[in-house]
Amino acid sequence: MDVARQNRRAVFTDLDGTLLGPDQKLCDRNRATLEHLNSLGVTRVVVTGRSLFSCDRVLDDTFPIDLLVTSSGAGIFSFKPKTLLQQFALDNTEMARAIDVLEQMKLDFMVHNAVPDNHRFHWRRFGRANPDFDRRLSLYAGHHQMLEQELTTMGDAAQLLAIAASEDPTSLHEELARYLPNLNIVRTTSPLDHCSVWYEIFPKTVGKSHAAQWVCDHFELDAATALAVGNDFNDVDMLRWASVARVVANAPEPLVREFRSVADHSESGFSDAVAEWLAHSA
Repeated sequence: MDVARQNRRAVFTDLDGTLLGPDQKLCDRNRATLEHLNSLGVTRVVVTGRSLFSCDRVLDDTFPIDLLVTSSGAGIFSFKPKTLLQQFALDNTEMARAIDVLEQMKLDFMVHNAVPDNHRFHWRRFGRANPDFDRRLSLYAGHHQMLEQELTTMGDAAQLLAIAASEDPTSLHEELARYLPNLNIVRTTSPLDHCSVWYEIFPKTVGKSHAAQWVCDHFELDAATALAVGNDFNDVDMLRWASVARVVANAPEPLVREFRSVADHSESGFSDAVAEWLAHSA
């Protein structure tokens, strides 16, 4: 990224359900908005829960952004060329404690390798029907294996991911946070069936807001004027961090109540958010 030409302003946006449409493609209007931001010298940052491997399925080399934050902040990359700038991971003690808690709660879970190889993972399940878990195993066929009793060869982990049905997700989230107070538990709606709930377990240093602040500090961008756009619970910390925050209309009701909303992601809500921000920051 050409830091010298930047005007110190930055836009941080979620990817699925926010910047991309329901077809997981970038519409012409949002592409034009990103290109306009580039002409103004504004840094464009995608902050997604996807791994780099998963991002490569939907972002080609012409995608008009400057920086890519993957796995909700576990990995930070420049986009052209795609270079790892920073990564964060659970150490073995943190990983073992999280595994112990998930086993006690009998939550089906996955343990992901460190960035940038965190599309590879070990998994454990407890026999109940869990179609979303099965769907994710199928999606990453060839990149995972069953978790053995001892993880002596795995090393640090980027994150753990538990997948559960959507009954009372708030209580389950709070329970995990009580059992793992030294870790960051991020709740998000499954991007696969859009119904099940995913609980991502990270180090305390990982979160979309932590990554956004790191980007601002590293590239000397103005965090006080940043725009953040999102659509789900895993965006909340970034939305609360930003001085200007918008959610697209397809966000869950609690987010629409807390943050100002723009149009649905199918109607270029991201572009509406940027237009409002530019109009008030000119």
